[in-house]
Amino acid sequence: MEYVSYIRTSLKSQNNGLEAQQRVIDTFIASNGGNVVQGYVEQVSGAKNEREELNKALAYCKRTGATLLVAKLDRVSRRVSFIASLMESSINLKVAELPNADPFQLHIYAALAEQERKLISQRTKSALAVLKSKGVKLGNPKAQEQTAKARVFAASIKPIIEDMKAQGIKSLNKIATALNEQGIATASGGKWYATTVKNTLGYLA
Repeated sequence: MEYVSYIRTSLKSQNNGLEAQQRVIDTFIASNGGNVVQGYVEQVSGAKNEREELNKALAYCKRTGATLLVAKLDRVSRRVSFIASLMESSINLKVAELPNADPFQLHIYAALAEQERKLISQRTKSALAVLKSKGVKLGNPKAQEQTAKARVFAASIKPIIEDMKAQGIKSLNKIATALNEQGIATASGGKWYATTVKNTLGYLA
């Protein structure tokens, strides 16, 4: 059996995902036999209809009669319509994680996966709507964590700044200079400037 492998991740930074898919494909070949005569790798969203490397892989399969081999079904597409049209074509598809699945079963798996993604999206939107109705400010979780850390740092530095103001050091430039002279670093470990002082105190406003 001759195979054409296709490996895909959505982001260019997901190199670990490429390696993981390659391992799944290698395990499949070692267990079931056959040869990978051509391989294609792509880092692009599966939502895009035009994927250059996938089109090359499909063209190669049509030309040679080789079977398209992927690690997971959603690496080909997240749309059941695309999977259905592929199965109705002359191209054979094999999914390494589902080695015993026939075309009918793959169609069912694709339909279930698409429905689950829709349900997850709906549940996420509903949960966010509930949080918003309760007055919770929504945003990037990582950004929220960074903001929380900045507020904690600002609270720790505020008494020092207030003490400086009590001693007559009131301008932002003079406060920044005094902090630097005392060897107190900013939250990021850098030097203080007037804008840094202003931004830090802004977290306590």
